[in-house]
Amino acid sequence: MATRSNEDWLWALSEQPGEAQAEALQDLRDFLLRAVLVYLSLHRSDLAGWSRQAVRDLAEDLAQEALMEIRVSLTGFRGESKFTTWAYRFVINRAASELRRRRYQNLSLDQLREEEPAFFQAVLSDPEKIDPEQLAEQRYYLDLLREIVETELSERQRAAIIGVHWQGHSMDEVAAALGLTRNALYKLLHDARKSIRARLLARHLSEGDILAAFQD
Repeated sequence: MATRSNEDWLWALSEQPGEAQAEALQDLRDFLLRAVLVYLSLHRSDLAGWSRQAVRDLAEDLAQEALMEIRVSLTGFRGESKFTTWAYRFVINRAASELRRRRYQNLSLDQLREEEPAFFQAVLSDPEKIDPEQLAEQRYYLDLLREIVETELSERQRAAIIGVHWQGHSMDEVAAALGLTRNALYKLLHDARKSIRARLLARHLSEGDILAAFQD
């Protein structure tokens, strides 16, 4: 790859189509491809079972997508680092996002729905090791929570609450299952918790009242 200053990169990539631009684009694409291949080699566990050619094909796609993104983002380059350092972030961010997507693609909204009853059953203390009065109190609160979750929340709010807070899935997993960004999931969870608290307050209860019933 030819040695270029930041100004040289910007000039060549911003030029009208011609030899200088074509050479700069090829050099940049080769740089991005090498960078992402190294990144993927460090995350082989996420690509278990993939052939070398399949990994290469993924790297080619990521490099090409990053190259296109860089070209439309040139005006955002402020020269605070080397141009190649700035460009490197584009392809690595794309690669990281793709690996996350593939890691979480098997979690679905249907699965989150199926796990809901399992949570309510599993959270009950062992009936053999608990006072019958406390067990009855736990069951009352769980039935109340189930009613609130099923009648006061939307389907997506319900899946988000179950997935994140009760089943322990990560924010990225649940966001991918629901087809949301992390910020959108945060908003969904905030609204769901607000609805649950409001329904508890209407019954003169708090989250603390419910948690106390499950403490040893």
